[in-house]
Amino acid sequence: MTPVVQMRNIVKRYGSVTAIDNVSLDVGDNEFFALLGPSGCGKTTLLRTLAGFEAPQGGQVIVGGQDVTRLRPAKRPLNLMFQSYALFPHMSVARNVAYGLEMERLPKPEIDSRVAEVLEAAQLGGFANRRPDQLSGGQRQRVALARALVKRPRVLLLDEPLSALDKKLRQDMQLELKRLQAEMGITFLIVTHDQEEALVMADRIAVLKDGKLAQVGSPGELYEHPASRFVAGFIGEMNFVEGTATAQGVEVPGLGLLRGASTLTGPAVLAVRPERVDLLTATPGDGRNAVTGTVEQVAYHGADMGVHVRLTNGAVMRALLRAGQDAPAIGAPATCAWAAEHSRILPE
Repeated sequence: MTPVVQMRNIVKRYGSVTAIDNVSLDVGDNEFFALLGPSGCGKTTLLRTLAGFEAPQGGQVIVGGQDVTRLRPAKRPLNLMFQSYALFPHMSVARNVAYGLEMERLPKPEIDSRVAEVLEAAQLGGFANRRPDQLSGGQRQRVALARALVKRPRVLLLDEPLSALDKKLRQDMQLELKRLQAEMGITFLIVTHDQEEALVMADRIAVLKDGKLAQVGSPGELYEHPASRFVAGFIGEMNFVEGTATAQGVEVPGLGLLRGASTLTGPAVLAVRPERVDLLTATPGDGRNAVTGTVEQVAYHGADMGVHVRLTNGAVMRALLRAGQDAPAIGAPATCAWAAEHSRILPE
């Protein structure tokens, strides 16, 4: 991977509060990269530091091989798309998109050509003369994106760009952003707190917690091989069973040995995804991990059902049933079973 963005040992403090704590990251050329984490984890501060709107107390920001740590935002080969879109209501779509190029005093033929090109890529060719108030939320989002892309930045920074959209439109725009990024050949770096959004769009994801990097990897790596309990619980849904790690798995009070590959000793947690858990009426004889309990709740989601089972040791385990399967009765006995290879054993 050829890095186009390099952040080296970035430290950002606000008084006694450390918002970014010695973070180092490489983002590849033409990569779709996501900064993911809960509110207050430092992801937006890191993005604003990269953009030049925040000055770090320590570290380096390098873009395209150039140290830009002390450069003003306008001097960096980056463009930031804000959450609010910040469109000019009195200007047409074409004028909104052209505004940045006009400020650079480019020749009008070049401006017209670049605006037409980016409007076509954003599927806005027929909306050039409309004003923002004549557009849907998704169309306004694409205008803001086109305005950022028309300047042909080396890197486009997006701060929660889809947060104001409803769920269906947000899902459509996730695919639209991914298409545009691939077509334009520009590195996208997006901030989001939405795990599904990051999993759908990003080539790689950096998960942040309390200003520190918790893990960096592809969506598949983070989902299947989380490095910590925090990452396991933040990326998708996860069952956790606490106990003591051994070479064979985790010894859990009241449940016995639950098997899984382990290099740990001492307090640990066994994690298993709900979709890996089979809900049975009897203990299987095939060597899988099996724990028994009572059905406590059934949640219907359309494509699947989440079944919550209160285990004999008091813990709750969730299993997923596919649409069309019969829902178990509340209070019915149930066995949760899963293969040892689907266990993830993590430090407590």
